[in-house]
Amino acid sequence: MANQQEDIIQFAKQLVQTPSQGEIDGEKNIAQGVFDKLKSFYFKPQIIGSETRPSVICSVGGGNGKMIWLESCLDTVPAGDLSQWQYPPFEGKIIGNKMLGRGAADAKIGIALFCYLAKELSEDKYFNGSIFLGFDADEQSGNFTGIREVIKKAPKADVCILGYQDNNAISIGSRGDLRIKLTTLGKSAHTGSRNQKGVNAIHAMGKAITKLTAMRLETINEPFFEFGSAMNVAQINGGIAINVVPDKCEANIDIRLIPSQKKEQVLIVIEKELNGIKSEDKSFDYKIEVMQSYKPYLTNPQDEFVKILQKTASKVLDKEIPLIASGQRSVGNVISNLGIPVINAFGCDGGNVHAPNEWIDIDTIPQVFEIYKTAITTYCENNASRDGIK
Repeated sequence: MANQQEDIIQFAKQLVQTPSQGEIDGEKNIAQGVFDKLKSFYFKPQIIGSETRPSVICSVGGGNGKMIWLESCLDTVPAGDLSQWQYPPFEGKIIGNKMLGRGAADAKIGIALFCYLAKELSEDKYFNGSIFLGFDADEQSGNFTGIREVIKKAPKADVCILGYQDNNAISIGSRGDLRIKLTTLGKSAHTGSRNQKGVNAIHAMGKAITKLTAMRLETINEPFFEFGSAMNVAQINGGIAINVVPDKCEANIDIRLIPSQKKEQVLIVIEKELNGIKSEDKSFDYKIEVMQSYKPYLTNPQDEFVKILQKTASKVLDKEIPLIASGQRSVGNVISNLGIPVINAFGCDGGNVHAPNEWIDIDTIPQVFEIYKTAITTYCENNASRDGIK
């Protein structure tokens, strides 16, 4: 494993050294790097999607057993203020057991692990399963255009494993979201006018926000989602000049949903609260636009692969590995609509994701590799025996 670990580290470092900051860099260069690596394994990868925001797919093996889908994103969030980084964010600096760099943990180590895991399994003559590799573009924006392109080409899989990392728990689900633009409407007037007072849209927005935050959505929780749902009034814009009564104010609101909450029900509650203001203040007017929405999901904790992975991880890491759900959404929110089990996150130890000095613990690579290889082969062997495959 020593040589293989070094190969994985070096490939992960190469990926970190290839900037792929979403709309800043695009994914063309990193997609080519992944494509070339897979070609060097004598696989037959494909680059799909747009020229500047491409994704990579690759089918490996032709066994009669289970189809395992390994998926990790190509893009990263921006590096941000470079002065906040201990080392340049695209150097892939290794200090002790840590590799630092933008995307090291989210999720370029996932790409490297999955490529070499597919290579290892393809060289095992006893492995009767098949592997589908997907490396998607445009994940960090939340638009998820890359995963939609990958899904068009993906075979019917028995389980999908995502490249998000967590060495202390296995995430089998994530919250969904409902992102809305709330606009309050008023009537312009000169602030100094003696006769025309106008209707202040920003004042109206203040009333709306006070009412909506009093809903206390974050108090709603359920098993695996004990942290509850959330609502964040993230951006507000209104007014054109200090001496003009604003006739419009816009607020972008990010609501995180758990499985018991339905988008339609939440919108009904929001409109009920706003209509309550309107019944008391006839000048209050508003409109709501749904900008984006993804359903929450939770893979069955009793799913066969989930149980095998949890047992294997607990044994190899010599500690209890709990099953959890994640607060942030992922491409799993899209893939889960296909009706297949999704492992949302498990992998190497790391930290500072989406922050300066992002890092991954390279010493955890061998154990994570062993866990995934053992869990996948066990899962495929169990089903081969059950189906009479020799």
